[in-house]
Amino acid sequence: MKKLSLILCFFLTIFLVSCEPDKYYFKNNTRNDEIISVDLISYNADDIEIVESKDEMLDFNADSMTILESLNQSEVENFISEFTHLEFFLGYPHLSTPNGPGVKINYDNGDFLIITDSVLNNDGYIDAILYNSEYQFVEYFGSISWRQNFIDLINEYFQTQLE
Repeated sequence: MKKLSLILCFFLTIFLVSCEPDKYYFKNNTRNDEIISVDLISYNADDIEIVESKDEMLDFNADSMTILESLNQSEVENFISEFTHLEFFLGYPHLSTPNGPGVKINYDNGDFLIITDSVLNNDGYIDAILYNSEYQFVEYFGSISWRQNFIDLINEYFQTQLE
């Protein structure tokens, strides 16, 4: 009986650990030195839906974005330093496009990363999506693991406060 309990505990542990999604931290991103500015934005998507793969991601619609505030250059480095420690989970489902308030992190070649705080069908999504300078989808980095950390970071650096 003791052997059976140990075997059962072993398989239960393996099962629980194997179900955890992959994690991503932007501190490991090789492009952090290319960041030139950070904006607080609002993005209002008309064609938002929940998708199961990167193939269903939509390109960025600049007409749907409003820049609310921009960090001054002295704050960008501090913001990015804190941002790189936020934990993202890679996985699906996620939203096909940004939606709601968030940040736009701009790279020197015109590429940009969008992270927005969205609610759809009573579920929250804070997805990190990279677009190129021509507004085409490039990469999905995942969804933030703890919403409040993202909100606290925005509220620390921007005058416009999120709830």
